[in-house]
Amino acid sequence: MKVKSLTYGLIIGGVVGSVASLLSTPSSGRELRSQIKSKKEDWGEVFEEMKVHLGDLKDSISSLSQEGKETVQQISKDLQASVKQWQASTEPNNQKLQQEIQLIQTKIEELENSLNNTNKN
Repeated sequence: MKVKSLTYGLIIGGVVGSVASLLSTPSSGRELRSQIKSKKEDWGEVFEEMKVHLGDLKDSISSLSQEGKETVQQISKDLQASVKQWQASTEPNNQKLQQEIQLIQTKIEELENSLNNTNKN
């Protein structure tokens, strides 16, 4: 929608500018009419060229958008694979840490029991 508004703005601004410059120059009616016809043909060519360029721009944006989607999907898949691989490689360490934590908890309970028994005596 913004491209459409920009295009309209450029076209209207160009036409107004051209008409203003033609009307502000001192020339006869015949010269002015011939200048207007000449400018009209020039602007027609400019508008046709703009239509072609805007079509090319639209196609470029569309293909860039598609490529961006595909790239994001590929990066997402690669990241997921990397995370799974990392999790698999750290699993043995996780199990070892869990065993050591359990052993520490057991030792703490034994020490608490030992302290309680010593305090009772």
